[in-house]
Amino acid sequence: MTEFSSRLAAPLLVASFMGASAALAHSPVSPGSGAAALAPSAAVNGTQLLQQASQAATTLNYTGTIVYQRRGAAETSRIVHLFENGVEMERITTLDGPPFEVVRINEELTCYLPEARKMWVEPRTGRQGFPSLLPLQMLTLSQHFTAKKLEIERVAGHDAQVWMFEPTDEFRFWHKLWTELKTGLWLRGRVIDEKGNTIEEITFTDIRIGGRIDREQVKPTLANSIANWRKERKLPLAATKAETGWFGRNVPAGFVKVSESFMRALPGRTEPVSQLVFSDGLTSVSVYAAPSAAKDAAFTGASVQGAHQVFARQSGEHLITAFGDARPAAVKAIANSLTKR
Repeated sequence: MTEFSSRLAAPLLVASFMGASAALAHSPVSPGSGAAALAPSAAVNGTQLLQQASQAATTLNYTGTIVYQRRGAAETSRIVHLFENGVEMERITTLDGPPFEVVRINEELTCYLPEARKMWVEPRTGRQGFPSLLPLQMLTLSQHFTAKKLEIERVAGHDAQVWMFEPTDEFRFWHKLWTELKTGLWLRGRVIDEKGNTIEEITFTDIRIGGRIDREQVKPTLANSIANWRKERKLPLAATKAETGWFGRNVPAGFVKVSESFMRALPGRTEPVSQLVFSDGLTSVSVYAAPSAAKDAAFTGASVQGAHQVFARQSGEHLITAFGDARPAAVKAIANSLTKR
């Protein structure tokens, strides 16, 4: 998400997680009904919860207001989600900060940034958050967490079942989830550190589930005159291990490489930088390998930059820097795993 400032990142985060992978929503649904095929019974274990939430997020029609909070900052967006004839469509519009809008059709995002007179199209990729619905996330939650079913609470006027996913290792945070009792739709998610502090939370403050939604409601509203806008189509940039010359050896269990590429040279440097991104579906860690300079020795070790953990080390003639929203142990382990081929 280097194309726009961090204050615009929340709508894309919402767009990436509000729909499940189409492969997960395989039960039959009446065309245009917007009704989940799953029975409205409460899930009895973590696996059933994830399956139910996945299908609900994909096949239900819903409109609502979402508030995303992290490290004292909050952003508000409006979402309209439509499932019709097997196609997912949704529009997410910021309600504060710079005008920004994302329109998603299945796995393709179209982003509109009026202040810059710019629009771009990109695939829906990257780390997912609440509701964690992609196959990698479901696998991580089932294999590296213990699910506990807690009480029933109210969220945005709906009864919601509360679940706590407790990590079984030192690499992951705790995840507290609220799912709508009748449909299984995710209504709130909270990430908690080992001290019980909330790292981030995303929640519906109001939501209408079900009912008819017209296609006009998911069309862009910020693209009234885009004739002179700059338009781009972003494709994933990838490189093979042989091209970057780096790979992860003994990466923490559950983390997989999701991208590998070259970056332009960093400020003050002339050589390109190799970047590998590892994710377990819940958090992600970027690792950079840059030719080292004598002054880099002062920047090795662990540190914190905003909401992200950082760990840097020397590896021969290169400086290895890992940067991510995972727990410190995971960031350090991934930094130490990067190996020259």
